[in-house]
Amino acid sequence: MQQAHEEKRGETRERIIQAAKDVFAEHGFAGARVDEIARRAEVNKAALYYHIGDKQALYAAVLHSVIGTNARKLAADMEALSDPEEKFRSYFTTLAEAIGRNPQMPRIMMRELASGGVNLPDIFFQDLDMALKIVTEMIEDGVKRGVFIDTIPIGVHLMVISALVFLQVCGPIFLGHPKAPRSLKKIDKAFLPLAAQELERFILRALKR
Repeated sequence: MQQAHEEKRGETRERIIQAAKDVFAEHGFAGARVDEIARRAEVNKAALYYHIGDKQALYAAVLHSVIGTNARKLAADMEALSDPEEKFRSYFTTLAEAIGRNPQMPRIMMRELASGGVNLPDIFFQDLDMALKIVTEMIEDGVKRGVFIDTIPIGVHLMVISALVFLQVCGPIFLGHPKAPRSLKKIDKAFLPLAAQELERFILRALKR
């Protein structure tokens, strides 16, 4: 009985977070309304506040559900690998797949960056710190092994994230806009994953000695 109750709570919480992702992506933090999130999640506001909390708590839960989960996966993946190049490929793939599974996140982050990051919660920076430690260890290990050049880890991480976010947000707009030139409209929908693969090769090539 208790297990069934916990599973139902987990399902409700997940439904609320998914609805919040959509609303925050569409309207940003300032424009998002808790009433709309509750409506899309098919719960009342009291249930929403019970399961997660107010709008700030919702925003933190949305960011943590993606960034925190991704950071933990990165940590687990790195432990299973030893070759620096394999680690980088795994790191890049994990980020690309996380963005692909959560297409709302690039729009949420671009809205947040445009506002100066004023709504970013503490958990965001804790998750970012975890990811940066993983990237730093990966690059430092590669430098010690003579595989990577000595570079700035946060620069690498921001380069990867910003490029993947730009592709996810701008790619569909440029390729699908009614005013786009024919040369863009002829590009196959497989462009985005192919572009991500090229990006991985470019950055890895730049990192290697």
